[in-house]
Formats: sequence, structure tokens, C-alpha cells
Amino acid sequence: MSIFRSKNSRFRRGPISFRYILLMSFILFVILLVQGLWIVNSSIQPTLLKYGEVETHKMATAIMTKAVKDRINEGFDVDSLMKVQNDKNGKVSTINLNTKQVNEIVTSTTTYIEKYLQQVEQGDLKGLGISEKNGATMAVPFGRVTDNALLGNIGPDIPIDFTTIGHVNTDIKQKIEPHGINTTAIQIVMEMEVTLQVIIPFHTKEITVKQDVPIATRIVQGEVPTYYGSGSVVVPDKKKTDS
Repeated sequence: MSIFRSKNSRFRRGPISFRYILLMSFILFVILLVQGLWIVNSSIQPTLLKYGEVETHKMATAIMTKAVKDRINEGFDVDSLMKVQNDKNGKVSTINLNTKQVNEIVTSTTTYIEKYLQQVEQGDLKGLGISEKNGATMAVPFGRVTDNALLGNIGPDIPIDFTTIGHVNTDIKQKIEPHGINTTAIQIVMEMEVTLQVIIPFHTKEITVKQDVPIATRIVQGEVPTYYGSGSVVVPDKKKTDS
């Protein structure tokens, strides 16, 4: 009997230790936490990224507009920006842009844009008309990305940053539009384009922001046509003219 009891004693187990229960509970908690964070991240990431795109686009547009305004405030001669050529009768025949002055304006405006973009990336928003929040470039309350009106401003702020990719592209173009009877409006437009990378937690996306800002307009008056009707030149009927 003593031999039989000794064999059974090998299969006896005492109660599970508290440390073992605590360890298993901690491991289960970590697994559930990671799974929960993954589910939450997958559900809010599209909304958060879309919000980041919109805010980054607004920020970049404001920066480019401010850069153009600051360059215009430095002053430039509109008449010297456009080269006007007249025909033998003294009428305006062609209007071309002054390449030298155009290049100077483009270069200085591009410098402004790059300066302001770098300023925003570093979190220094003074002078740009954009409030700084918690030292981040942009931030959105966690509750807002849940699309729940009751939770709109609840929760910690999620940072949204961006960084410039490549160079800022700036150019000046002419837009010619009719402006009344035989009158033409020539508009000088600054075309700007910058590629940015939106950065949110665990994800990034590249976007391109374009902005056109008029910087000057000139009205050119030509000869009034012999026949005019309803905003277009009317060619007279030959038969009626001959009769």
C-alpha cells in the first residue's frame, strides 16, 4: 500500500500561485489591449487621415497666399512686368511678360513659401494667423474622429504634422479674358504647387496642394468693331449690304 500511495503522490498539485495568475492576467490584458488598439486604429484611421489632409491643405493654402501678399507688399511695377508692343497705328498688338522681373518675383515668392513651411514644421506659427496648440503643428480631439457629435471635443488630442517633399514650384502665367466691347482684361496669376507628406500616428500620405493667386490686372482697349450684338461680333449679310 505504501508503494501505491507514493506513486499517486506524484500527481498531486497544489493551488495555482498568485504570481502565476497575475502573470497570465497581464499577458491576457496586453493581448486584448493590442487587439483593441488595432481595431480602434483601423476604424478611425481613414477619418483621421482625411481630417489631416483637409487641415494640411488649408495650412499650405494660407502659407502660399501669405507669401504672395508679402511679396506684393514689397512692391513691383505692373507696367514694367508687362511688355506692351504697338503696331504702326499705335494700337496694342502684343503683350509679353518681362522675363527678368518675373524670375525675380517667382524666386522671392518661393523663398517666402519655403520659409513659412519650415516655420510651421518647427511648430512656430507666429505671424501666420494660425493658433498654436500644445506645441504641435495641428491636432484633433480623439472624440472628433469618431463622428459622434456628443464626443466632438472629448479625449486627448491626436497630433497631425506634415513635412515638405521636394521643391516648391512657382510660376507666373497670363490669363486673357474678354472685358466688354473689344476690351481685353489681361490678368497676371501666380501659380504655386507644393508636395507635402501628411503624418498621423502609424500612417502617412503624400498630397499635392495647388494655389493660384492673381497679382496684377491690365485692361487693353482695342478698336470697336463695326457690327456688335449680344456680346459678339456680327458679320453683316452680303445680300442686304449689296442692296
